Amino acid sequence: MDLRRGFQREDYPPDDEERARGRGQWSPLLIFGIALFAAATFYFALVVATQADKFFLPGNEIDLPGLSRLPGVDSGQPEAASIEERINILVMGLDRRVDEPKGNPTRTDTMFVVTLDPYSKTAGVFSIPRDLWVEIPDGEGGYFKERINVAYEYGPLKNYPGGGPGLAMATVEHNFDMKIDHYVVLDFVGFMELVDAVGGIDVDVKEAIWDPSYCNTTDCSDFQQVYFEPGLQHMDGELALQYVRIRYGSDDLDRIERQQDVIRATLDAALSAEMLIPNRAVSIYNKFRDAVDTDVSAFKVPGLALLAQDIPPESIVNISLASAVQGGFAGDAAVLFPIWEQVEVLKAQLFFDGELRSEAAFVEVQNGTQTPGLATSVTDYLTKQGFPETDLTIANATDGVDHQQTLIYDLAGKPYTAKKLAAWLGLPTSRVQEVRGDTTSVPVPESAADIVVVLGTDARVPES
Repeated sequence: MDLRRGFQREDYPPDDEERARGRGQWSPLLIFGIALFAAATFYFALVVATQADKFFLPGNEIDLPGLSRLPGVDSGQPEAASIEERINILVMGLDRRVDEPKGNPTRTDTMFVVTLDPYSKTAGVFSIPRDLWVEIPDGEGGYFKERINVAYEYGPLKNYPGGGPGLAMATVEHNFDMKIDHYVVLDFVGFMELVDAVGGIDVDVKEAIWDPSYCNTTDCSDFQQVYFEPGLQHMDGELALQYVRIRYGSDDLDRIERQQDVIRATLDAALSAEMLIPNRAVSIYNKFRDAVDTDVSAFKVPGLALLAQDIPPESIVNISLASAVQGGFAGDAAVLFPIWEQVEVLKAQLFFDGELRSEAAFVEVQNGTQTPGLATSVTDYLTKQGFPETDLTIANATDGVDHQQTLIYDLAGKPYTAKKLAAWLGLPTSRVQEVRGDTTSVPVPESAADIVVVLGTDARVPES
């Protein structure tokens, strides 16, 4: 018997020895697996967060420049939204009398499209006259011609998908070739409560309006005189309703403008700091739901409200079809026929690049060739792209020589507009010259131009 074995550690079997060495230690493979799982979870959460914020917080999205190159991660905010990225909302107002049952099929009294550019923080309002003669989908693949205000009424009567709002949206999309994302239907009778809920509104009355026989009921047995003086007036709900409904002494286009003024004033009041206090905000939202029918999700409303707060009034362009229609008759009915070529110009102004609008560059187009009318053709083309006609002028090249290449001179530090002009004219960005300091080699503009375009013999006017 070997007594020394009693004082020696007994050997473990091979498997037990491995476990013994591993006690109190982490396996490298396990550590790698946990790290990989954590990284994948973080990456998935990052992708979801940067994509979901487009829906919930348009224009106020998470911007992660260092991580934006990862697949699936939103790359942040561009300078301006494309047409596809804009948010277009069809707003319709129902002229229901105060004693008329809610829910009866009725025609829209006002209709306009609000388009929001969440990145450049600009917006536009596209007003559509209610008597505009258009094609309305019949739900069977065809169309019938009628005034656009009947689309909402015909929706439920024809069992059109989405009812009145669905047919109205389809009608606007078909005739104006613009995507409609959401609808808002305002019941002006219920709207009175919303105006009262925000403490009344301030409206700038542009000219005196008088109606000696105003009536807000279906039988019109109770007439009253209504008069509005020019100037800023504070209105409660009842007064605001009279202002948007009054017809005497004005046409439908004037009334549409008044309705838009009241809606904007109500939104301004609702989005003020005092109104966004939590308890008041809940009360206003409840009134909003009573007065408005919309497919805008309640989850999306706060994000849109935040976006609306970010858009200053001076960044909202108002487009009216008044200059693109002509009066006439369809049978015995007095209607407005659209002049589609002019409608397209107005639509281009509505969807005009918000970043271009914010730079507000004044552009002089100089004809540097012997081709007569070339500068006029180019400015006509730019106008059809939505460039404001008031921000364009033409001239002959002041140096008196024929130019071979078309060049664009940025005189006032407005590079976005200069590069956009180059893209429109099919020119590389190398043709854009930023002028700083010495201007001796620059053609002298005949106007106070921010950008001068000198057309060369290579200039081509693209198809609109």
